[in-house]
Amino acid sequence: MTTLNNLKNKLSIANYNRVRIAQATIYLLVIATLIMNFNVGLLIAGLVLGYILFTLGVSVSLHKWISHRALDPRNRLVKHLLLLLGTMTTLGTPIEFAAGHRTHHKHSDTDQDPFALTNSWLHNIKLWFLWMETDKINPRVVIDLVKDREIKFYHNNYWKIWSVYPIILFMVDPALVVYLFAIPVVYCLLGMSWVTVIAHSDTLQKLFRGTKPHNEKDLSWDSVLFTWLFAGEGYHETHHAYPGERNYGKRNNKFDLSGEIADLLTKREYPANTLL
Repeated sequence: MTTLNNLKNKLSIANYNRVRIAQATIYLLVIATLIMNFNVGLLIAGLVLGYILFTLGVSVSLHKWISHRALDPRNRLVKHLLLLLGTMTTLGTPIEFAAGHRTHHKHSDTDQDPFALTNSWLHNIKLWFLWMETDKINPRVVIDLVKDREIKFYHNNYWKIWSVYPIILFMVDPALVVYLFAIPVVYCLLGMSWVTVIAHSDTLQKLFRGTKPHNEKDLSWDSVLFTWLFAGEGYHETHHAYPGERNYGKRNNKFDLSGEIADLLTKREYPANTLL
């Protein structure tokens, strides 16, 4: 019971709310800056950084490694790099992200899924902005992560680590905070919105001509368009069929950029985990 209570404390609703406030602030900063101080060169730089941050920070780090344990960082330098980039995505601490995502997989598209779409447009819009139902998250699903000293360090010091980069940019030029930090973060947020909303919508599957090559057990579907936009994560149905696979290309004979990078960053002997 003590361990469970400690986990509940680590997954505090207060911190989830702080993350949401940070995300909302970042969206507003991006909109205001693009209207009042538009710079095409910096915008391109921000989008490139966003693609890199999503590929390494979201797909390889928070998703394939921390949530699904589909890779094992080849050394401590790689481990800390992935934890740092995962933190910078502003999607919550590594433990918080994994708790939500693992619960989603365990109860995908059911009433116990914190990301499940409903007939309510308001509910689905909230999900688009990652306002998931945190009361549905079971802290037991991340017991393994709490035992990892380095992952726990990034969880406990999330805001201290998160704030260093934007503070440095602000000291150089406040506009750089938006173009080189906020825009990359928004790219990551939109990538997660694809996963939580678009990739589980029957209506949008027809619009984007999504495919379901492996299973019909939930509403997930694959998309070539979103695969290129989000470094392989467009193979969402393939991922749901094989959640422990780090390189979706091994399952569908297609190119998965983040999977290829994950293969390079993992220990060679570490197999794909099919547990989660």
